Amino acid sequence: MNNNLSVAFIGLGQMGFPMAMSLLRANIEVHVYDVAADEGIKLAKNAGAIHEDSLEKLACSAIFIITMLPGGDVLQDILFGEPNLKSFIRPGSILLDMSTSNPKHTQATHAELASLNISMMDAPVMGGVAFAKDASLDFLVGGDKSLIEKCRPIFDAIGRSVTHCGPIGSGHALKALTNYINAAAMMTAVEAINIGRAYGMDEEVISKSLIETCTGRNHPIVKKVIPKILTGSYDSGMAIGLLEKDLKIAADIALQTQSEYPLLDQSLEILSEMVQSIGASKDQTEIAKYWRK
Repeated sequence: MNNNLSVAFIGLGQMGFPMAMSLLRANIEVHVYDVAADEGIKLAKNAGAIHEDSLEKLACSAIFIITMLPGGDVLQDILFGEPNLKSFIRPGSILLDMSTSNPKHTQATHAELASLNISMMDAPVMGGVAFAKDASLDFLVGGDKSLIEKCRPIFDAIGRSVTHCGPIGSGHALKALTNYINAAAMMTAVEAINIGRAYGMDEEVISKSLIETCTGRNHPIVKKVIPKILTGSYDSGMAIGLLEKDLKIAADIALQTQSEYPLLDQSLEILSEMVQSIGASKDQTEIAKYWRK
């Protein structure tokens, strides 16, 4: 075992199970518990995990406790409801909530556990099931930064990177915002591909082109947000009026092909409001001032 390191793991769902398997492959002793994942428990036991049939036994099995649950409200029910997990956790233990939770739940849970000398970090993961299986998840961590090194073998066994986001709840907050960006990007990409296909283009050609033109060095976070907006230079070299013109062309193509384009329509409406507000000649990156306080 990894320096006699033991982990208590709650939640063997689609994400939790492969994460627990990664811990076992790293020679970490894993104690598992889940009221609903009978098949996951069976497979975990076959892989070498130790099944605890009660939360009391689980809490006594390790000072590192990982939760991978549907949300922070579920964690609160387990901790403070019946059977009241918090009463069984040993003082000095560290709880790592790797679920995607509401930061307000995380902050409340942290405050309650701190009074019992139990540490907590929110450490949600990015990457989904595919990266859980190959142990290349990315952690967004909120809480006491010094605890990260204590948990380093756990993070290294499951993922490829750890980002300390700030105080407790920050990891969960950034996870939600990150998923918002990912969801918006997925939906706008699908909408654009559908419009292009209706115009007569091959969707494979479109999607491959988007890899080159919208990701990597051409992704707006890499190309515009970090170097032009966060630095305050606002000098991408393209006027916001020209960007509005391009979105109008895209909307006209959607109209011609009788395609659905609610996201494009809303984006154009917002952009046009910005053009009216700051002027068409301003750099496109100055749209950030529309939101920044």
